[in-house]
Amino acid sequence: MNYNLNNLLLLISTSLNFIFLLLVVLVIFKKGGINYLKSKVLTMGKINIQSDLNINSYYKHKKSQFEILPKSNDSILFLGDSLTDEGEWVELLGNTNIVNRGISGDTTRRILNRLDVIIQTKPKQIFLMVGINDFVNEKKSIEEVLGKYKMILEELQKQIPHTEVFIQSVLPVNNNLTYFLQDNENVIKFNLKLQALAKEFHYQYIDVFSYLADSENQLDVKYTTDGVHLNGKAYLIWKEAVEKYVAVN
Repeated sequence: MNYNLNNLLLLISTSLNFIFLLLVVLVIFKKGGINYLKSKVLTMGKINIQSDLNINSYYKHKKSQFEILPKSNDSILFLGDSLTDEGEWVELLGNTNIVNRGISGDTTRRILNRLDVIIQTKPKQIFLMVGINDFVNEKKSIEEVLGKYKMILEELQKQIPHTEVFIQSVLPVNNNLTYFLQDNENVIKFNLKLQALAKEFHYQYIDVFSYLADSENQLDVKYTTDGVHLNGKAYLIWKEAVEKYVAVN
């Protein structure tokens, strides 16, 4: 009896493993087979390399450049991570007072590290979007990120009280397209707290999330190729969300 039971359990275990393996093969085949696997391996390598470069070179080079560029209190700063960095804001919004102060890979901690240069500028307006890298790369909790975010706002309000600050929502990711997996429900919860934080500091909150999310609260596939960063269509949508707040020349 025990022998038959052991054989049955072995058969069930083998069958389940086979079914799982078959499902994996089918998914890989559906996405492009061996070429898909090769592309993912190469992408992972590039991501790791780029991440190191962002920390060691790109961030430092951009920060040092921002330190020596001319400063004008008529400027309108777009401040944030790669999503901001990649936007051609002057052309999108047709405003030559706009300066891009986004740095790829930035987090609330890293923005705090370079906030002194932003404050020295005494800009007319700041459009801030940051937080997704805190969750994805640094695995921070909502409360941890919110704490750093609050420190940024406290410094801005204390040092440059006449600057208009606009708090933009963190954007969703598309978990079907990216390795930077993130629970978008977590992003939604964070955005709700950002909205409350904006009210606390008497700053304007701008919801960009809703403009770019699909019905499942994922970053809509029509706005991205990698599930995180944005294409031209997305930047046009983002522009529509903020343009009424941007000061005219």
